[in-house]
Amino acid sequence: MMFLGREKELEALERMYHKKGFQMAIVYGRRRIGKTALLNEFIREKNALYLPAEEVNDSLNLQKFSKLVGEKLGIRGFPTVDDWNNFFSIIKEQFGDEHLVLVIDEYPYAVSANKSLNSILQHVIDYDFKETNIFLILCGSSMSFMENEVLGEKSPLFGRRTGQLKLSPMDYYDSARFYPNVSDEDKIRYYACIGGTPYYLSLIDPELSFAENLRELYFVINGYLLNEGILLMKQEFREPANYNAVLQAIASGSNTLGEIAGFTKLESSLISKYLVTLQELNYIERITPFGSNPLKGKTSQYHITENFIAFWYRYVFSVRAEIERGFGEHYAGLALNDLPDFIGPIFEEVTRQYLRRLNERGQLPFVAKSFGKWWGKDRKGNVQEIDVVVDSITGNELLIGECKWRNSFKANKTVDVLDERAAHFDTYTTYKYLFSKFPVNIGTRPDIVTIAIADYFK
Repeated sequence: MMFLGREKELEALERMYHKKGFQMAIVYGRRRIGKTALLNEFIREKNALYLPAEEVNDSLNLQKFSKLVGEKLGIRGFPTVDDWNNFFSIIKEQFGDEHLVLVIDEYPYAVSANKSLNSILQHVIDYDFKETNIFLILCGSSMSFMENEVLGEKSPLFGRRTGQLKLSPMDYYDSARFYPNVSDEDKIRYYACIGGTPYYLSLIDPELSFAENLRELYFVINGYLLNEGILLMKQEFREPANYNAVLQAIASGSNTLGEIAGFTKLESSLISKYLVTLQELNYIERITPFGSNPLKGKTSQYHITENFIAFWYRYVFSVRAEIERGFGEHYAGLALNDLPDFIGPIFEEVTRQYLRRLNERGQLPFVAKSFGKWWGKDRKGNVQEIDVVVDSITGNELLIGECKWRNSFKANKTVDVLDERAAHFDTYTTYKYLFSKFPVNIGTRPDIVTIAIADYFK
């Protein structure tokens, strides 16, 4: 698979690589997010030793690693090292004077086979690797393990890292590099339904239409993504049932604590615990309206951060058994018919991503410090919502935007609504934007910037 995107992550690793002395990076992110591809790209032309751990016993991991060390040294029949202390001693002895990148991929597998490995590695770092130029990278897919057992303050390895990378899904722009020859509308639709996980994106068949790809990935008995959500949950949670219920609730449009409780029939106190865990693992985010106190939860909403997960829980999770029996075509049709409603909120987030890119290029009216939305009551007591609110670094300017994921709409009426909602923030200098699927004509309104999705990919 061709390596695409992740330029900032590569730059971060390169900066660490060029520092003098021992370095230790923690690279983690959930299954299929592109960790191994990133590390292979990073070490491609470097002096490196790549050690992929497996879900096997300690002896078999050491046997495999010993063989890889032998291959690196050009020694056929290199003897198996049966002890981690001896293994790391060999690494120091053979490579301690070199600028070596030492990658242990799926590190949690190695630790699960030997519970003392964290402590052993702590001692090795403190007493053996400290004076070397080795760049040690520990990589893992279990988010909870990497954050608690490697980065956590109770871990023997706490304080040893010199850098860390938490890989997130790609944004809409980098995701579209996997399907460059489709329409701009389909680029947004693919991103909305499959998300920004590189491996999932690589499964898109350029010979098939958008609808055909969706069916092949989700709604046939051998679809790769049919059971992917279950595999993700099982990797993180021993008992995922309640987490499944909470994620299904949010994916179905229940965004507040009360709505989630009503959907799941679980106690609010229990749901709060699950919500905190899901936030820590970056499966969901808690958002508050612009200008509100984030410490007060009454106005907050919860949204799923990865579009694949949102799509899977909304359209696939509860009907997996029927799809596995070969009746997926019906459910694919239901999903395709519902997509405009599903994509609407995602288009708002895509727009915020687009504006972040403009901000990075210096192409906004001001330097921005936050990208969000607003909902609440205006001064007349009417319930209002603004899709996009971008705050300036100075705190006295706002970009206010309305997003329309429709083939057609009454542009003038939308402009009136935008004017009305912008008036709520009359203490700010406001810049009004209208974002739409296709170009629109709003007449003589030079104070309003109109942007269509074709501009998102320039």
